[in-house]
Amino acid sequence: MRALAGFVMRGRREALLVAVVASVVPMFFWVGSAAVGLLTLRRGGTEGGFVALWALLPCLVLARFGEVVPAAAMIGIWLVAMVLRATRSWSLTLLAASAIGLVFGLGLLGAGGAYLEAVRTIAEGFIAEVGKRSGDPAVAAQLQAPDTQQIASIFGFMLALTLVGCTVLARWWQSALFNPGGFREEFHAIRFGSVPGLALVGAGASLYLQGPAMQIWAQIVMLPLLVAGIGLVHALVARRRVGGMLGLLYAALLLAPPVKYVVMGLAAVDAVANLRRLLGVAPPPPGKD
Repeated sequence: MRALAGFVMRGRREALLVAVVASVVPMFFWVGSAAVGLLTLRRGGTEGGFVALWALLPCLVLARFGEVVPAAAMIGIWLVAMVLRATRSWSLTLLAASAIGLVFGLGLLGAGGAYLEAVRTIAEGFIAEVGKRSGDPAVAAQLQAPDTQQIASIFGFMLALTLVGCTVLARWWQSALFNPGGFREEFHAIRFGSVPGLALVGAGASLYLQGPAMQIWAQIVMLPLLVAGIGLVHALVARRRVGGMLGLLYAALLLAPPVKYVVMGLAAVDAVANLRRLLGVAPPPPGKD
């Protein structure tokens, strides 16, 4: 992956090649988005925007056939990378990614009714087929297709998560090429202040308590705290040198979804009580670009 980043930074032609080709390869659009993020972080919004604009064209063709996330990700990564470049603040960057995910989901809900209904119909058919093949009436009865609001929130969450992942990858590429170790320091130091931390908790909890239809919206809002919590765990593991803990963390996040609320809780407590100071994990100085 570092070699790919080096190829992207060779020049505009190479960056365009990676961004455009990756954007049209199924399931690899995120590579093109990360390339645009790297270019924006290193060379600025004009250069990154030029490549993003050309890479957006095939994404718009895909959107015409129902793949809307690649186009949204190409626009979103440019905006999020601009925020990180301008502010050098991961907390603001994560909030921007979450906000773009929310706007995208709400936009689909408001203007993409026909598209969401088509997706719901496809989901209904798929779930009906799964229930039929299971051969168990109880299982079939428990399977329910999501409604259009839930589908919109799923798309919003997918976009927000993609933007976070692509920005992390782009910053890691930048660090590997120009400032070895810098991204590790930045990631370990991600921490929200008490006011935004409590605001995220309050907004997320209020949405979650409104029922299943709003729970994924709540996860979009709380995504910045999840990333901050993962950064805190990374910092603690690096400080204490506890081997294997990170593998357990990611396995738990994948296999036991409620664990993510514990990680979010750690980030919220850190925002209010500065767990890093209490546990002896002082934030390192910011790295250079």
